[in-house]
Amino acid sequence: GPATAATHKGKGVNVMFDYNKAGVDCYLSTLSAEAPEPVPGGYQAGQEVFFTGPCRTFASGDQLVHGGCGKVVGPATSYTVKGKGVKMMFDYNKASVDCYLNQLLAAAPQPVPGGYQVGQEVFFTGSCQTF
Repeated sequence: GPATAATHKGKGVNVMFDYNKAGVDCYLSTLSAEAPEPVPGGYQAGQEVFFTGPCRTFASGDQLVHGGCGKVVGPATSYTVKGKGVKMMFDYNKASVDCYLNQLLAAAPQPVPGGYQVGQEVFFTGSCQTF
């Protein structure tokens, strides 16, 4: 039926999803009669996936952390990643972030040899070398 919240009246409908106990007001712009496009890479929305790319911190303070576990939200939407990645939500971030498929694994990545951690500061103690 029609949305009941003042913010949604005239702009939305009340939807009963199978996994909820009560209906939820949704804006018309967030609904479709057609199924959404499949998630690239064979991933499923809600699936836990591990990030294997380099660590990165965004201006917002959100991060991509090598080995970090997050949940697939859906297909990537940014211009550079769309069609080549998925949108991920990590517990330590405020917003979802698009990740390339080649930087994701369904299983936890192998630990770094020597017990080191990605991003850990280390010092070279070997003899000088010229490359």
